[in-house]
Amino acid sequence: MTVDPCTLEERDGEIVSLTRWWREACVGTGRLVLVGGDAGAGKTLLVEEFGRRLGDVRLLRGSCEPLTTPLALGPLRDMAHRLSPPLRRALTGPADPVEARRLMLDELRGGADPTLVVLDDAHWADEATLDLLRFLGRRIESCPAMLVVVYRQDEVGARHPLRVLAGDLAALPVVRRLTVPMLSKAAVARLAAGTDIDPAELYRRTGGNAFFVTQVLSDGRAAVPPTVRDAVLARAARLEPGAREALDALACLGTRAAPWLVEAVSGRAADDLDACVDRGLVAADDGAVAFRHELVRVAVMEAIPPGRAAALHRRALAVLGARPPGEVEPARLADHAERAGDRAAVLAYAPLAAQRASTLGAHTEAAAHLRRALDASPGRTDADRAGLLEELGRQCHLADDLDGALRARQEAVEAWREVGDDRRRGGALVGLAITAAHLAREIPLGEKACDEALALLAGQPPGPEYALACAIRAKLSGMAFRNTDAVAWGERLLATAGEGTGPERALALLSIGIGRAQDGDVAGLDLIGEGVRLARQASAHDQAGLGYFWLQLICVTRRWYREAGRWYGEALSFTEDHGQEVWRQWLRAFRSRALLDQGRWDEAEALASEVLRTAGVDDGRRMIAMVVLGRLRARRGDSDPRPLLTRVRSVMVAAEPVVGWIIGSTPALAEAAAYTGDLDQVRTVVTPALADAAAQGEPWFLGELAYWLSRADGPAAVPARAAEPYRLQLSGRPRESAEHWQEIGCPYEAALVLADTPDEGMLREALAAFDRLGARPMRDITARRLRRLGVRDIPRRPSRAAGPDGLSTREQEVLALLADGLRNAEIADGLFLSRRTVEHHVAAVLRKLGMANRSEAARYARRNDVTARRPAVPPSSRTP
Repeated sequence: MTVDPCTLEERDGEIVSLTRWWREACVGTGRLVLVGGDAGAGKTLLVEEFGRRLGDVRLLRGSCEPLTTPLALGPLRDMAHRLSPPLRRALTGPADPVEARRLMLDELRGGADPTLVVLDDAHWADEATLDLLRFLGRRIESCPAMLVVVYRQDEVGARHPLRVLAGDLAALPVVRRLTVPMLSKAAVARLAAGTDIDPAELYRRTGGNAFFVTQVLSDGRAAVPPTVRDAVLARAARLEPGAREALDALACLGTRAAPWLVEAVSGRAADDLDACVDRGLVAADDGAVAFRHELVRVAVMEAIPPGRAAALHRRALAVLGARPPGEVEPARLADHAERAGDRAAVLAYAPLAAQRASTLGAHTEAAAHLRRALDASPGRTDADRAGLLEELGRQCHLADDLDGALRARQEAVEAWREVGDDRRRGGALVGLAITAAHLAREIPLGEKACDEALALLAGQPPGPEYALACAIRAKLSGMAFRNTDAVAWGERLLATAGEGTGPERALALLSIGIGRAQDGDVAGLDLIGEGVRLARQASAHDQAGLGYFWLQLICVTRRWYREAGRWYGEALSFTEDHGQEVWRQWLRAFRSRALLDQGRWDEAEALASEVLRTAGVDDGRRMIAMVVLGRLRARRGDSDPRPLLTRVRSVMVAAEPVVGWIIGSTPALAEAAAYTGDLDQVRTVVTPALADAAAQGEPWFLGELAYWLSRADGPAAVPARAAEPYRLQLSGRPRESAEHWQEIGCPYEAALVLADTPDEGMLREALAAFDRLGARPMRDITARRLRRLGVRDIPRRPSRAAGPDGLSTREQEVLALLADGLRNAEIADGLFLSRRTVEHHVAAVLRKLGMANRSEAARYARRNDVTARRPAVPPSSRTP
């Protein structure tokens, strides 16, 4: 019996959901739909059937390929022939990822008819494609379009880039999720009806895998093969030798290829390829031939003997390498070269592939290509290898692999030293300093590298390397709060840059502005803003991102919240438009701290949690987010925050004396200890840090440390440079201090001041403020102080609010992650909770929802769109 491959069992609900979301998109409310499921569950078939039922609609479809290193923007290339000429040129000509993203958005906005975009096999997506999805997901709501992203759920772990992307977009109202389950026993029995196959055995062997079931039933045999691979190979074994050679060639070429290419590589006639189509292993696909499923290709590929596979890749390399320049992507040629074992070809094509990937914004893939080239040239130390290492460091840094960037840049410095090129070694040292400055624990290394670079480059003709070294030295000075030095380095750079309007002048203005603003001159912000403007004019996007970073850092640490809001919306929009996810995360980390300070705790928690989910390395972004969450736990009386804050401090041990004022782990840990009455720990962590802070002179950090030490040791000398509200508080002027805190916009700090007095009126004010904020520990401490004064009419502590389903904010977040398929250990890792705490949250979710297990809870979450109810920053807080 031959079963129609379009048979859809138990998919009516999924079709109804897709149809509803399509109707919403058609009236101008775009949708991003994430369709997940295991390999063979029938995801692609479901989406194809949905598209078929829509009839004559504008359909754009592309797929990601399982190349060793994914092809940058591969899905857009698949659909290029259906795109507008400007977008086609952006994809095939001089690459500009910012322009490509903007043109794709125009494509979805400007069509006469609604557009359905299907991106298949997104678990293999490259970095540039994921950036495109992130860009479109944040803007598709205003488009008459639906973007369907199909991926294998079993290949997307907690740290997979697609999982990170999904978490990043989860709170957006446009996002919808659909999970395609395996077939039930009843569905398998219905499909097997009328055959000689035992439906129970078929279900037992296949587990309800729709593709596997279809393969077995299409073969028409009574015996059920034990695996998908066996089912596929049983069908392939009945091909004639010529057809099998064509099938093998297609497997080596990828999931789809032009018929002429298969014929050229296999050496077989068109009839042999047609036989593969007739057997149901291959299908015609818009002028190409493609495997029915990736599982078929993998089964065929794994059965090809290694020697024959290498020979087929050599033929593919020869055929594709002979095509006109620009027709074949160098990434595809590099992939065939590596699989063929041709090192010379790898060295020829991999650097070109890296360059192409980098220009499209796929820096992860660019780094992979460079590693491939370096692996093909072991043992050499020459200028070419040194250059590859230097470029690898740059690409790793851009890909947010800072540890990889640090290693590559250190190797590049040593390689240029062996080559004997001081100018290039100086440039490599500048690169090393840039990466080290991003890793808080490596700041001492960054300062050393920068000083070495300046010494080497001072004897060289003026160039961009020297200008960048001055700028990095100014940045490091600013991070250490050596503001006079930052201004001096900026002025030195300004003298070199002259009156031009290029990147060097932009860096100079940034440096001068940083130093002045940190010294309390608000006008310094305008200098930084002018530097950002010049950087944007010169298309120096990373320098512009750096400027926005400093604007937020300075405004938040100095409590200039109005100015922070003024710049935040512009900065966020710029980093989103330009795919600068790392700078965006820094901005949001600082924003979460500002929200914490301003008493907007739910928003601060949501934002800090997002940074933790999406940041790839333990740098300052994650440290700030962890401190925000730790302080929230301490102030709300949630689970013990000290393990989390101690972890931050242990990571920061080398950099704490330099940038402790930026991260704030020491006062956070002191605060948590103070609430539990552990005054010895307060003294232990604050005393050495206070000496460093006094020498450094940052007023807010100094004042805060002095305040927490006073909680342990009583009144002490007031540091001369302490910020004004702390100085007033430590000088015994609580009312003035509280008013100052309120004027700044910090309600919790204002309440802390009032709670430290013996005055009943002030204590009542503090109690009311703590109740509004949900600050249980200090609320209870204040209530006890009132009782000791003889006060009896103390209001009862308000209960915590719950969501519409009775779940707390944290329980809703845990439920959302259950819907993503995460295990307890992965949830604990993502939320920085202990496994035991997560177990308690999961048990509470099941109890409140009346669910028997986590699978039922996950289905409930998907049906009720709980993922969209994750705590999110309201629109009003996203703009100044």
